[in-house]
Amino acid sequence: MSSDRDLRAFRAAAHGGPITDLVVDYGSTLTSRSDPVDRRLGMRPVTAAAAATLRAAAATGVRISLLSNTSPGQDRRRALHTAGLADLFGDRVFQSRELGIGKPDAAIYEHVLSILDVGRDQVLCCGNNLANDVYPAVLLGIRAVLLATGPPSGLPARVTVITDITGLVRLLTGTSPTHTVTTGETR
Repeated sequence: MSSDRDLRAFRAAAHGGPITDLVVDYGSTLTSRSDPVDRRLGMRPVTAAAAATLRAAAATGVRISLLSNTSPGQDRRRALHTAGLADLFGDRVFQSRELGIGKPDAAIYEHVLSILDVGRDQVLCCGNNLANDVYPAVLLGIRAVLLATGPPSGLPARVTVITDITGLVRLLTGTSPTHTVTTGETR
């Protein structure tokens, strides 16, 4: 478990202030495209690295939520339960199919902020899709982390790129990254 001192690096002014909530995407963020779809779940399962990362992130004291576009019949809660992560999310699983609105519509992000009852500056969104997971968050003043092989061109300010999901906890704790971390933020 990280101490408050460990968290100061990410909570410092250079990063925009304290992070109390982590909102993660599902497909290709918590899953791997190389894994087959689990027929029982109707989707790819959460990877072991993602599960370990989410547990470590929760240990830093942040609240974790899921924000995912879903198809008919998909319920990400089943996959979170199967991975042993349901307790980390509680009732903070936001699925487009249930809400009738999906990413990249800013309204779904506004809905999540309202339900979580937190300020935009306290939230960090993490996803693998620049158009769906990053741009809408940044346009609303939410900090974002893009999970990608490297920084794409035109990366907006307040966005950090990590090449591996495990880099997420290193951002939250301010510990030295073992994976490339790049920021689009002008300092």
